[in-house]
Amino acid sequence: MELKIVKNSDYKGVLVNNNKKKALGKGMERLMQIYQSQSEQKNESAPTTLQRDPDYIPDCPILDIHPNKDQPRKTFSEEYLEELTQSIKTNGLLQPILTRKISDKYYEIVAGERRWRAAQRAGLKELPIFVKSLTDKDVLILSLIENVQRQDLTPIEEAKAYSLMIEDFNLTQNEISEAVSKSRATIANAIRLLKLPQEVQSLLNQFQITTGHAKILLSLDSGEEMIYFANRVVDENLSVRALEKEIKLSKEPGAVKMKPITPKNTDEQVVKSIETISQKWQTRFNTNVKIAHKENKGKIFIEYKSLDELESLTNLLFQE
Repeated sequence: MELKIVKNSDYKGVLVNNNKKKALGKGMERLMQIYQSQSEQKNESAPTTLQRDPDYIPDCPILDIHPNKDQPRKTFSEEYLEELTQSIKTNGLLQPILTRKISDKYYEIVAGERRWRAAQRAGLKELPIFVKSLTDKDVLILSLIENVQRQDLTPIEEAKAYSLMIEDFNLTQNEISEAVSKSRATIANAIRLLKLPQEVQSLLNQFQITTGHAKILLSLDSGEEMIYFANRVVDENLSVRALEKEIKLSKEPGAVKMKPITPKNTDEQVVKSIETISQKWQTRFNTNVKIAHKENKGKIFIEYKSLDELESLTNLLFQE
C-alpha cells in the first residue's frame, strides 16, 4: 500500500491510500506520522485519547525539558513571547510539546521551543509532552517541517530550508513536497529564489518585493540586471506587470542604459519591528498573518481556511 499526504479543509496533511504515485520513504513516512499526530493535538477534544497514548506524558517537570541547540530558528521575538505567555496564563498550554529522551531524566525539545519558553515565563512547573525515539537527522527535519508548515518563514528562509533538506539530508523534491503538503513545482520555484543576488534576496526577505517580482527577475541574464530592476520595483513601487513591461522596454533598441538605484526602507530595525508586529497578529488571531511594508505603508494579509474561521476572525476584529 502506498501513501501520500494531501490537504483538506480540516488538516494540513493527511495520509491516504494512493496506488498510482510513489510514496514517501519509510523514514519520512514515519516522521510525517509523528508530526501529524503531534500537530493535531492542538485541536484534541477528547483527553482520554491522549491518556491512552504510550508516548504521552501529561505532567513532565519543566526543568527536565531542554531546548535543542541545533534548532533552525535562532531568534525569538520578545514581544511575541510575552503575548504567548499571557495566552498560556489564560488558557494553559493547549498543545503538547514534541520531545525525545536524551538521558534517564531529561528530554530535548523537537518542536515547541517557543511554547516551552513562554510556559516558563507563565510560571508553569509541569508540561504535557510527547516522547519519540528520534535521530539527530530526524530532529532537524521535523524542526524544518514545523517552521515551513507554520508558514512564518520568509520566502528566502523557506527556500533555504528546502535546500538544506536536499543537500544535507538527501531528500528529493517529491519527498519534500509530500512532507510539507505543497506541490513539487512550488518547492522547485522556491529553491530557485536562492539564485537571486544577495541584495535582491534581502529585499524579498524584507517584503519590499514579492515572489512574483522575484520570478520575473530570475528571467534576466545577469545579477546586475536583477539588482537594478529589483531596486526600481522598490523605488517606483512597480507591480509585477509593470516590472515585466519595463524589462521588455529595456530590451528594445535605443533603450536608456541602466543606472544604479538605491532602495528605500532597508533599515534592519524597521524589518525587525514589522516581524514582531506580524507575530503579535498571529498570536492574537491564531492564524497566519503577513505584513508587506513599503515606505511607511503596506498591506496586511490574514489567512482563513473556512467561512466559519472567517466569521470568527471578523468577530475578533470588531469585538462582537
